[in-house]
Amino acid sequence: MLRPGLAARLDREAREREQAVQDANEAADLRRLHEFSRRLLSIRGLQPLFEEVLDAMIGLHGADFGVAHRVERERGDPVAVAQRGLSEEFLGYFARTHDDGMSCSRALRSGERVIVEDVIADPGYAPHRAIVEVSGFRAVQSTPLISHTGELLGIITTHFRQPHTFSQGVLRCTDLYARYAVDIIERNWAEDKLRAGEERFRRYFDLGLIGMALTKPDTGCIEVNDELCRILGYSRDELLRIRWPDITHPEDLAADRAQFEQVLAGEQDGYLLDKRFIHKDGRPIYCTMAVKCLRTSNGLVDCFVALVQDISERREAGDALRRARDEPAHVARVAAMGELAASIAHAMNQPLAAIETNGHAAVRWLAMRPPNLGEAVVAIERIVADAHRAGEAIARIRAFVQRGETRRSQVQLHGLLREVADMVESEARARGIELDIEPEHPVLAPVIGDRVQLQQVVLNLVLNGIEAMATTPAPLRRLRMEVRQDGLQMQRVLVRDAGVGLHPDERDHVFDAFYSSKPSGMGMGLAISRSIVEAHEGRLWCSANEEGGETFSFTLPV
Repeated sequence: MLRPGLAARLDREAREREQAVQDANEAADLRRLHEFSRRLLSIRGLQPLFEEVLDAMIGLHGADFGVAHRVERERGDPVAVAQRGLSEEFLGYFARTHDDGMSCSRALRSGERVIVEDVIADPGYAPHRAIVEVSGFRAVQSTPLISHTGELLGIITTHFRQPHTFSQGVLRCTDLYARYAVDIIERNWAEDKLRAGEERFRRYFDLGLIGMALTKPDTGCIEVNDELCRILGYSRDELLRIRWPDITHPEDLAADRAQFEQVLAGEQDGYLLDKRFIHKDGRPIYCTMAVKCLRTSNGLVDCFVALVQDISERREAGDALRRARDEPAHVARVAAMGELAASIAHAMNQPLAAIETNGHAAVRWLAMRPPNLGEAVVAIERIVADAHRAGEAIARIRAFVQRGETRRSQVQLHGLLREVADMVESEARARGIELDIEPEHPVLAPVIGDRVQLQQVVLNLVLNGIEAMATTPAPLRRLRMEVRQDGLQMQRVLVRDAGVGLHPDERDHVFDAFYSSKPSGMGMGLAISRSIVEAHEGRLWCSANEEGGETFSFTLPV
């Protein structure tokens, strides 16, 4: 029998040896954990990652074999991706068998680790003892890999040939292994997602349907695609050394810079504008450019994404279309001037006759003894005024009939009606027709349009109205013109005659090309007038008057 003091000393030494062994084991476990984490950081791809985690778990547990399952994200089913020491018969059996009694199924369902220290004594494995005995394992554990958001990513299962229990230290290390594995799996998924996004962006970037560039406010372009190189004629390396102002047309630089400065000031996050770039060969390239600003978390400008579309061909086609549309309009204006020959002669005869009269008067005043210089000066001033009036008439006629590009400017519609009335005054008087222009509305704003083309529209409507009243009794021959507000953003011009009016069937076709209700008509005047009005974003139509005759109306935006 040992003395009490000796027994106490031996017991203390035994505890110290046990603690030393435990400390040594924990130190070894920590070294293995450190090495494991370093290996994980160097792995790329999920398959080698699961292989490494399975090997580490088998080594940590001292297991005889094991299997790693990855959980399908779409369906939630476990798929074996790595195994050590298990037969194909065993793996096939458990792949075909869906039984909640097995450790892997329990861990999948609960999301928690499952330990079966002896499968022979475990009721859940009772239906599977035959395959268990063939496979030769008696104990099993399954540790789920759970993401930070609670998603089940996989399950690591280790098997033992003999019944097995786990120490708390091993279980703690198992949890750390699982957590490291989850971190790397999530990092791999994030990198895969980022790579997929980058590849998708690169495919869109290089698709070639539109020019694209990434730019920094201080360094210029940092990336361009092939289409932008094609549009501008530069290589990629050349564009990366060029700043936008260097290839922007000087006349468009101010507008582009103003928009850019507003983005830098935080007043807007992007802009869209039509501008001209300078091609490498020196010619201008008409483009539509959309710019979007990407900002950092503190609101500063990170970079710009610019989309550039070459619209040079479309612009040329539009110019050709306008020229094709303007040519028949020009012919129609010349024809209208032919019809107004008497009015043109009258417009010129009046000031010429006045000039002759005042010239003779000035001669008489100067021939007196003594000369009446005061009256002579007045006569000469009237000559100058009449000459100026004749010059304005000639200028209006030349502007009306000359061929030229469409020019938009502010137009006061009431003044336009006055100008047309002056043109047709003699024609109307010869036919006994009274021209009546409603008083000008004091608050009507100007419209934006081509003055000559709008004159042509009004002139055509007025001439049609004059011809429509050829059989109207003399006292009723009156043509009214008016400008009025039509809603908030439109103005309406009305030309109302007291003629025979249109038949309902004619009203459906009167604006068709080559359709005319007059035997000698070309059938182009109203068709051209409608195209001009629609090109000005307006509408032209006609309606019957209650008292007889027809009213032609068209609207134009303010």
